[in-house]
Amino acid sequence: MTRSLLAVSAALAMSLALVGPASAAGPPASCQGLAASSLAGQPGAFAQERRDAFGEAAELGISPGALTSAFARSHEASLEQCFDE
Repeated sequence: MTRSLLAVSAALAMSLALVGPASAAGPPASCQGLAASSLAGQPGAFAQERRDAFGEAAELGISPGALTSAFARSHEASLEQCFDE
């Protein structure tokens, strides 16, 4: 009885030790990730949004790579905040 109680306690302690770091809150997702996930399930929607954004950026002299890089490095709390100016 004591041995099985010890084994259960050890197993519980090990599982809590493994789950603890995984449950810690990390930084919010990138704006790129938020945008992509918001359009999931809509075939072609993300590609169309990117084409539109790249067209607008080109008019301002911003390359597609610079736009994508800046958007992917930005980590806001919500998709709406990603587009706030």
